[in-house]
Amino acid sequence: DFRERFLLKPGAEGIHEARAIVFEGPEDYHDRLNDPALEIDAECILFIRGVGCVGYPGSAEVVNMQPPDALIRAGVQHLPTVGDGRQSGTSESPSILNASPESVVGGGLAYLKTGDRVRLDLNACTLDALVPEDEWAGRKAAWVPPVIEHQTPWQEIYRQHVGQLSDGGCLELATVYRRVAQKLPRDNH
Repeated sequence: DFRERFLLKPGAEGIHEARAIVFEGPEDYHDRLNDPALEIDAECILFIRGVGCVGYPGSAEVVNMQPPDALIRAGVQHLPTVGDGRQSGTSESPSILNASPESVVGGGLAYLKTGDRVRLDLNACTLDALVPEDEWAGRKAAWVPPVIEHQTPWQEIYRQHVGQLSDGGCLELATVYRRVAQKLPRDNH
């Protein structure tokens, strides 16, 4: 369905240009998906940010988004989705996951706005915001990292030490312990 709808345009095979709809996490997605002011149509790409390793410890499986109710009633069952988190295998929407670096640490999704034009080029393996360079640079310069409230001390420790999904989302300090089985730990009995 996605390939037929978006990627078989003569002269632009494998390329889809669309309007971005950006959500600030799953709560915002659920609250605003059906907001007519967003003017979500069958050509849009849905983006969700703030759900990577730092933004949503463990990197939440919340990128699996569906179209607004009105589009589903009209027969549009799927829209492309992009997020800095994960999704379960139950989603049928064409998706780009694990966008890295994630938005809360200053990755590109942090600067994207609803209404921006984006170009997905599967041939070049790129997804680009079609925003003038000076405007993009201004957004980047004006960006302020979100204040993240930790719910537990473990979240705070995790966020301080976790890497990005592009590198496996591992605790960075743990990488020096890769070969622990080669030397047995001290016996505790």
